[in-house]
Amino acid sequence: MNSWFYCLCLFVGIAVNLSPNAVAAEPTPARQLILAPRVLVIAHRGNSSVAPENTLPAFQSALDAKADLVELDYFHSADGVPVVIHDQILDRTTNAEDILGQSKLLVGGLPLADLRKLDVGGWFDDKFAGTKMPTLVEALNLIQTSSVTLIERKAGDAAALVRLLEEKQLTDQVVVQAFDWNFVAECRRLSPRLALGTLSGKPASAEQIKAAAETGADIVVWDHQKIGQREIAQIHQLGKKAWAYTIDDPQRARQLIAVGLDGIITNRPAVMVALREGVRSRESGVSKTNLTPDP
Repeated sequence: MNSWFYCLCLFVGIAVNLSPNAVAAEPTPARQLILAPRVLVIAHRGNSSVAPENTLPAFQSALDAKADLVELDYFHSADGVPVVIHDQILDRTTNAEDILGQSKLLVGGLPLADLRKLDVGGWFDDKFAGTKMPTLVEALNLIQTSSVTLIERKAGDAAALVRLLEEKQLTDQVVVQAFDWNFVAECRRLSPRLALGTLSGKPASAEQIKAAAETGADIVVWDHQKIGQREIAQIHQLGKKAWAYTIDDPQRARQLIAVGLDGIITNRPAVMVALREGVRSRESGVSKTNLTPDP
């Protein structure tokens, strides 16, 4: 009896020790979304066609539009807080010159307290006047309530971002992308479970696409004007997903969907969600090859 009980305990112990590896092999929630059999719609800087980019109103509008992911950009303030904004220079989307008395101020040159003084909505429309620059944490807190955040790193080291996501318990819930492929590779080294994408706006050569895949990214993201059927096919052959930015024209979206694009980054998420659903509803009766191919 004792020997039987010992063997049973040994078997259970082995099973328990093996189970974490089995769990680790399962796709994370973010990767499950990436692998979904539909074309994903990603709201570029939020729903930036109807609200000021990279603000909480734009993110809420993207959630209302049912975007699969909501993209944002971040820099670090002078005191090390990740803040959500696209441009390194504050002039285009803030009133920094009026408030701080100087033009061409850099995001990274000001502490969070000064950045919070700025209006990041009035430039877009008076009804958004008074909107404040969100921190990355504030943006994550909103977007993750009903979508997935696509975090584009503009500045900052990989370790700081990975640490923040670990503290928020969001490592397997978000996607991170960057034009800096060394940053992407470092994120992969630090966090095997983090979903990653490489960005490029260069002409898409076979060598560059291969190099993008070698970073360990899950997604290869390219300027839509510089990829087509051949490049998308290569990305798929390398076992990656193909996304493109920034697609606002429905006809261009249809062209790239027809040749296998997996994700559309757009300023018009509501339009692209409706277009995707229309394409899906017609697929049973219309072959994708009947759609206009990418030239």
